[in-house]
Amino acid sequence: MSAIERLDEFGGYMGKYCIINLTTNKTEVVEPPDEFYRKYLGGYGVGAAVITERQPAGIDPLAPESHLGFCSGLLTGAGPFFAGRFMVVGKSPLTGGWGDSNSGGYLSRELKRAGYDAVFITGKAKKPVWVLVNDKGIEIKDATSLWGKDGVETEESIRESLGDKKAHVACIGSSGEKLSLISGIFHDGGRMAARSGLGAVMGSKNLKALAVRGKKKVPVADRERLKAINSDFMAEFKTSSVGDRLSLKLLNNVVTWLIYHTGISVPAHPSMVREIMKTYGTTGNLVFSFMTGETPIKNWTGVGYTDYGMASAAKNSDDNMLKRQKRRYACQGCPMGCGGFVDIKKGRYAGTEGHMPEYETIGAFGGMTLLDDTDIIIEINEMCNRAGIDSISTGCAVAFAIECFEKGILTLKDTGGIELGWGKGDSILKLTEMIIAREGLGDILADGVKRAAEVIGKGSEAYAIHAGGQELPLHDCRNDLGYAISYQCEPTPGRHGSGSYLNAGIFGVEKKFPQMQQILKRANSKEEKDVCRYTASSIYMSLLNGCGMCLLGACSSDLPMIEYINAVTGWDLSAEEYYKTGERILSLRKAFTVREGITPADQRLCDRAIGKTPLASGPNKGVTVDIDALQDIFFRNVGWDRNTGGPTPAKMKDLGLVSLFS
Repeated sequence: MSAIERLDEFGGYMGKYCIINLTTNKTEVVEPPDEFYRKYLGGYGVGAAVITERQPAGIDPLAPESHLGFCSGLLTGAGPFFAGRFMVVGKSPLTGGWGDSNSGGYLSRELKRAGYDAVFITGKAKKPVWVLVNDKGIEIKDATSLWGKDGVETEESIRESLGDKKAHVACIGSSGEKLSLISGIFHDGGRMAARSGLGAVMGSKNLKALAVRGKKKVPVADRERLKAINSDFMAEFKTSSVGDRLSLKLLNNVVTWLIYHTGISVPAHPSMVREIMKTYGTTGNLVFSFMTGETPIKNWTGVGYTDYGMASAAKNSDDNMLKRQKRRYACQGCPMGCGGFVDIKKGRYAGTEGHMPEYETIGAFGGMTLLDDTDIIIEINEMCNRAGIDSISTGCAVAFAIECFEKGILTLKDTGGIELGWGKGDSILKLTEMIIAREGLGDILADGVKRAAEVIGKGSEAYAIHAGGQELPLHDCRNDLGYAISYQCEPTPGRHGSGSYLNAGIFGVEKKFPQMQQILKRANSKEEKDVCRYTASSIYMSLLNGCGMCLLGACSSDLPMIEYINAVTGWDLSAEEYYKTGERILSLRKAFTVREGITPADQRLCDRAIGKTPLASGPNKGVTVDIDALQDIFFRNVGWDRNTGGPTPAKMKDLGLVSLFS
C-alpha cells in the first residue's frame, strides 16, 4: 500500500520521511508501515527510531556519517490546538548521548505540507549548501554567499531568492558555523531549537539552512470528532476566574512575600498558568521565580531577595517588559500567544524589531550574572538568536567565568583585559561577543562549562554548573526535586522540559492515566509517590513531544491529547496503551545514550546543584538533594538498570525495541 493510499484510512502522518546525503547528493524516500507510527508517533519518537537504526554506534557526532533530523509532530498541521512544535534530533556533541531540541513557530506544519513527517541529513557537502524541501521535490543549493550571515539575514536572503515570503527556514548563524558545542538552530525570525549543541552538527555538514515550503493537506481520520474536541476545549480555555485574575495581580508582591517569609506553598493550577501566559508570556512569573527560590542566583550560590533584589527582578518582567512589547505572536495552532516582539532601543540593533527575551534567557543573564540592565539583556538576546547560540548555556558560561575571575582562577591576561564582575553589563556583553566569535577566552567557553573547566583547571570544575556536560536550565532543583531527576536521569541531561513535581501536578497525571491509582498504592512513602508522579509526567512529555504539542499548552489547560490522537489518526487506543507508547519513546532515547557509552556517572549532577554545600539563607536554605535515592526509584519505575542506566533486556523486549539494537 502506498503512502497516498494509506492516508485514506489513517490520519496525522504523511506516511514518509526522507534522508538527504550531502556527500553523494542523493535522497532516499522511505515509506514506513502504519505500525511504525503507532510505535513512535512522530517528533523525537520517529527521530530516535530512524537514527538508532541508520547511524552506527560510537561515531563522532560531527563526523559526516552522523544524522541530523528535523521531525514534525504526529498532530502538527492536523488541527489540534498547541500542536505546532518540531524537534531537531541527533547525537549531541555536547553530551555524547542522545540529543534533541524542541521549538515552535511554523516550520513543523510546513514540513508536513511539503509531504514529509521528517527530513534527515547525513554526509558532508564539499562547500556550504542549503537544502530546499517542497512538495515538488528536494534541491541542494549553493550557500557560499550565505556563510557568515546571521539568522535574520539568512532567512531574508533565502526567501528573496525563492520569491516566497512564506517559505520557512531553519539555519545556523556564526556559532554553528564555528562548531560551538552550545550552538543551536534559528528559525522564524528569532525562534531557536537551542539545546544539545545540534547547531554544531549542522555546521559540521556545511549545511547553512533547510528551507521548507508546501501546500499538501494533512489528513485527519475523523474531522467532525476533532471539531467537537476543539470546541469543547476552547469553551474551557477561554474561561478565567476572579481568583486567577486576583492572584495574577498579587503574584509579584503579596504572594511572593508570603512564600519567601513563611515557606507556604501556593498550589499551581492550569487556569492560573494560562492567565499569566496570556497576559505576560514567560516573563510573567519572573519576579515570583527569582524571589521564591525557583531561579538559581549568582551561579547557584545566591538568594534572590538579598543578592538580586525585587527591584532588579522587576525591571525585566511583567508590566515593565510589557511596556516594551510592540506586538504579540503565537506559534502555529496556539490559542494563547505567549510570545512577543520588542522595539530594540539601544545597542547594535537599535531601531530594529526583535523577539522579547524569554524567562530562561533573563534568568541566565539576569539572575545567574546579577545583571539587571534590560537594554543589555535585550541586546544579548538578539545577539544569541542571530548567532544561533543557546542563551541558557551562554549565560551560564558567563556566570562560570565571572566566578572564576572572582576566585582568581582567571586573570586579566586570560580575559583579554576585561574586568569581569557580577552585574557588570559592559563586560558581560563583551564576553558574550567573544563566546559567539570564539575569540580568546570565548573560544574556551563556546564549548560549554564542563569542557572549559577541563581546559582552565585550577579547581574551576567546582563552579561549572552542568549535568552530563549540558548547562542547567533556570529552575533550581533544590526548589523542586523533580528537576533533579530530569537533569540527571533523563536521556538528554540538564533539561527542564522532561518534567518536574510541579508539572506532574499541573498535568493531572493521575486523571490522565487510570493505572496511576494502582501504581501509587504500591508506593511505600511520599518520596516514592512523588517520583511515581514525576515518572508519569516524563512519559506524558514523551507523548507530547511525539505529537508535536507544547509544554506550555499542557501546563495551561486540560489538554485532551489522547482524544486528539484518536480523532486525527483513527486508532482508538486507550490511555494505558498510550502510556506504553510514551514509555517506549522514553526508553528508546535512553537506550541510544547507553549505546553511545554514556553511564549514569557521566550524567551526574554537579555538587552545587544538589546542595552538597547547602545555602545558608533564602527559600532553599539547608536543602540537600538525595539524588541517588531519587534515581534508584525512577530507574525502578521505568525499568532501567541502575548500573548501565538503560532499559533492562526485559524492558527492551516488552517495549519492542530489541530489533533496533541488534
